Amino acid sequence: MKNLKQHIYRPFCISVIIGMACSLTALVLCSAALYVLQLPVEISGIFAAFSLTAGCFVSGFVLGKQKRKHGLKQGILCGAALFLLCLSGGFIFGSITIGGFFGRLVLCLCAGMAGGVVGVN
Repeated sequence: MKNLKQHIYRPFCISVIIGMACSLTALVLCSAALYVLQLPVEISGIFAAFSLTAGCFVSGFVLGKQKRKHGLKQGILCGAALFLLCLSGGFIFGSITIGGFFGRLVLCLCAGMAGGVVGVN
């Protein structure tokens, strides 16, 4: 069990934490850009999607670099984990729509897969 924990769970958890940190950093930078440039509030959804995509990409990239194989699978796992974290935040702090659910799911999985493939290569 120690070997399983060391080689599977720990790299996955580390990459998801790094992806969350990247997503939060991108969210802060995008909100600062909205404030400084006095952009309309309607654009904030695009910046939020960009932040989530950046976090999923970085998470898949980090796990792909650590594992050095199965980039698509690693990316899907990281994208799904960050999507579930985003979904739970939506349940707690806001509302969820069907379109937003599937849109974010596709966005997270595609960005995670791209990051995993780039990380392996």
